[in-house]
Amino acid sequence: MNPERQSSPTPSVMSFRSSMHSERLFREVAGRTLNTRNDMYMLPVDDEEQDRQDIEHRALYLVLDGLYAAPDLVAKAMAPRQNRPPAVFDIGTGSGIWAMDMAREFPHAEVVGIDLAPPTLHSTGIPNNCRFEVDDANLDLSHYADCFNVVHMRSVAQGIRNYKDIIHRVAQTLRSGGVLLLSSGAYNFFDENRQALPVVEEGQPGWTACQALLTKVYELGRKYRGLGKLTAQPFSRRNGADLDAPSQWDKWLEASPFYTSVGVEDIYVPIGPWLPNLDMRCQRIAQLMQIDAGKAFHAFRPILTLGGMEQATADRWITVSQPHAASGATVSLSPPKRKIDGSTGSAGDETQGVFPMEIRVGS
Repeated sequence: MNPERQSSPTPSVMSFRSSMHSERLFREVAGRTLNTRNDMYMLPVDDEEQDRQDIEHRALYLVLDGLYAAPDLVAKAMAPRQNRPPAVFDIGTGSGIWAMDMAREFPHAEVVGIDLAPPTLHSTGIPNNCRFEVDDANLDLSHYADCFNVVHMRSVAQGIRNYKDIIHRVAQTLRSGGVLLLSSGAYNFFDENRQALPVVEEGQPGWTACQALLTKVYELGRKYRGLGKLTAQPFSRRNGADLDAPSQWDKWLEASPFYTSVGVEDIYVPIGPWLPNLDMRCQRIAQLMQIDAGKAFHAFRPILTLGGMEQATADRWITVSQPHAASGATVSLSPPKRKIDGSTGSAGDETQGVFPMEIRVGS
């Protein structure tokens, strides 16, 4: 590990409560707290968003039956060593819960999580072998060269300008035999037949608030370099967030000279326990993802506001998308093959559907 990095206290969680730090790191938009370091990343960084990330983490833990895919590769990379303890790099750590869980699972390792804002939800109980730093992965990573045995990136595409480039740069942070873990959700919802829900105008048959919100956020993310500065730049000029990157991961990893083994897994996760004959584990996953989806739609309010959407429309779509059965109750919806939040989007419809997760492993 870089000596300069090792010298920081462990855990190196700084206090950012002063007005000076708040002004530098945070800004308020549409009632939510955003970061000031990366104007592409328009999701909140407040406690409410970190709570959502914790819920998603618990769901994905059940999906993967653990903290990561490819457990054999990770176990080999994280095996204890006498001369150089293994280390883990969590890029876009969010609430920090994945990094902390990894630190507990591998107490002989050092775990470093970076993000655009410090994790505040878990300010206590951080393992001694885990620390967090405020950093932007779009910037230089050379200070982490040859530092890590496992690098993890989950749901960070909205804040990444050039994902292909960062895959190559992250490889330089990996030690020999290291493992890169990538995962992301798609900007789409699917029915039980794994057919994408249609993108239609509000009021037309087949319209759903959930699909409409995802589509709008996707369009805004690709259109604008930074909605916070309201500077419109075509995505083709590589100025916007690389939201289409997950569909290209396979090609980029296989073409890279730095990765010799690439694994792929696509997982469809139910949003709400509406599928028949789910076992208890799958029911719990579905319930957690339903709650996660409801909170995510609330988190879209800043990007919708800065993107010029009428607040009344944004509020209506968000309200319609909310799962009113967060306690676990279910609602029969029509048409039966479009179980997402109703075909007409009437207020109070329940968030149900299938959400695809893309999992990639490079080593």
